[in-house]
Amino acid sequence: MGRKRIAVLVASIDREYQQDFARGLMSAGEQYNVDICIFNSQGHMNEAISTSETGESMIYDLPDLSQFDGIISMLATLGNEYAYKKVLELLKPLKGKPHVSVDVPIDGAVMLSFNDRVSVQNMTEHLINEHGVRRMAFVSGPLNHSVALERLNACKETLKRHGLSLDDNLIFDGEWTRVGGRRAAEHILEMGGELPDAIMCANDDMALSVIEYFKEQGIRVPRDIAVTGFDALREAVMRGLTTICRPIDKSARKAVEILYQWMNGEVPELYECILPTTPIYSESCGCIQSLEYMNEKLRGLSTDRRNMETILTRVSMFSSAMAGVGDEKEAGERIREFADSWNIRELFLCVNPTICRDLPGKAMPEDTSSYPEEMLLLYGAKDGKQYPCELFQTRDLVPLLEDMRKNPVCLVFCPLYYRNSSLGYVAMNLGEGTGSALYSVLMLLNGAMMSLYLQTNIKRYAETIANMAIHDIMTGMLNRRGFMEQAPAMLEDARKRGKVFVMISADMDHMKMINDQYGHLVGDEAICRMGRGMNILRESGYIPVHISGDEFLAYGIAESMEEAKSLIGSINQELDKINKNEPWISEISASFGLYAAVPGEWDEIDDFLTKADRAMYEEKNRKKSARAHS
Repeated sequence: MGRKRIAVLVASIDREYQQDFARGLMSAGEQYNVDICIFNSQGHMNEAISTSETGESMIYDLPDLSQFDGIISMLATLGNEYAYKKVLELLKPLKGKPHVSVDVPIDGAVMLSFNDRVSVQNMTEHLINEHGVRRMAFVSGPLNHSVALERLNACKETLKRHGLSLDDNLIFDGEWTRVGGRRAAEHILEMGGELPDAIMCANDDMALSVIEYFKEQGIRVPRDIAVTGFDALREAVMRGLTTICRPIDKSARKAVEILYQWMNGEVPELYECILPTTPIYSESCGCIQSLEYMNEKLRGLSTDRRNMETILTRVSMFSSAMAGVGDEKEAGERIREFADSWNIRELFLCVNPTICRDLPGKAMPEDTSSYPEEMLLLYGAKDGKQYPCELFQTRDLVPLLEDMRKNPVCLVFCPLYYRNSSLGYVAMNLGEGTGSALYSVLMLLNGAMMSLYLQTNIKRYAETIANMAIHDIMTGMLNRRGFMEQAPAMLEDARKRGKVFVMISADMDHMKMINDQYGHLVGDEAICRMGRGMNILRESGYIPVHISGDEFLAYGIAESMEEAKSLIGSINQELDKINKNEPWISEISASFGLYAAVPGEWDEIDDFLTKADRAMYEEKNRKKSARAHS
């Protein structure tokens, strides 16, 4: 049997909270020998960044979740309602499959949660008893999220026990983002009057932006107002923010442990697992900063700073190169250089093949929120080994994922798109490319794929325009310009090979009568019918041409004079078939002239055309003479 696989549905994995969870997943995957496939959207969680909800959320359609042995969902990280509802719908048919849901109760899943309520209650008690807080504001996450509501309600209940209340006007939806936190702080000051004694924020990002805005306005924290957060981010701890620590990496390991036992037949007895959280009291509420977490956070913060400097350098280096790729080969080479520079050990860039290849009957849709049945591995590499650029079944996610590997894999899948159209997706191992740099990595790859798509379309449009310039719009045949551009090359080929070059000139009969009696639209239909008759020559490798009006040509290379002489008969037979099988207001016929010879040293196309025309007019005159004497 192959190694078991777990699908993880999450958003904004470049953020510290989700990164800690992902590191726990990778550690647990190695411990329990399971593959971890993380399906991640960036979306709204990257504050102040405009993204397409449809484009981001299509990554959750990529995996067939029924084919995974277990699922971990982190719906509380999804930053928009569209993604939240989409994932819920995808999970509905999977009731009974081993599933751990973090923070959000889902029918049939084990809910792994934290005693946020207890820690928020303790922190509220602390603010009241130790710092004399009586009037409080609360900056929440989205008010339709169960996690945000639990933290808000825990604060309300604690205040109520002390005979206090939380004014509805002082409850703000900060959307989990720094932009939302700043907006809440602005509203508090716009209300005027006396400031609240404290602002409790449902996460550290919102709390840090509140403090920064107050500082700009000359309001001192904690002297003028206390501020608290939640999550114990490195930056928050280093800046002395009073916050609450969740054991994130431990929770990831616990989730995999639960699934591992479940996937191996041990159905859970309890469908809820609650892990403890710990308040960290620090300077932002008026306490002395705790040193317990400082050393670990300081190391992480210095690493983040070095990484950010490196990210900025790499983005500058690759932004123009990645956004200027012109074809499939160049794209693969640029991606290779990019991955090497970013130290991404494992990367699979999977794209809709129509963005760089012409596939029969397939074109890149202008607006699609789904992936095609086949993807193109534009670039694939693992530990120095590069995989060939090839088509593979999308259901396989990446080539060879189903094959047994020496060690378990942990890959992060992220969407590549333009507006609501999927360009493909990228799969990377957890590491340099999927940390705080992830958004930059995705934007560079997205830019490269957009450039490839646009360059491919420009070439397609140029070919289409060039093709239109040399083809007749009614019959699809070469027009006079196309004939003059292409026929000389075939003549030269016949000359070099000593072959018979054939020129046929055709002039339709009765066209003036058709136009005069029935009008030019009917005349156009007659021309199209004549074109269908001439097209029979394509089967023998000859090229039909619509010169203009009722004038046609055909040219090509014959194996013998006998073959050349039979061509006019083939056209007439086809016209007879059309007239018989598709009766019309008039039968289609034409006068033909043929000239065939091995081209001499000085023969040109005009020489063959003149002689074919002469033969055609002789035929036309014979027909006129015959009608005159009948």
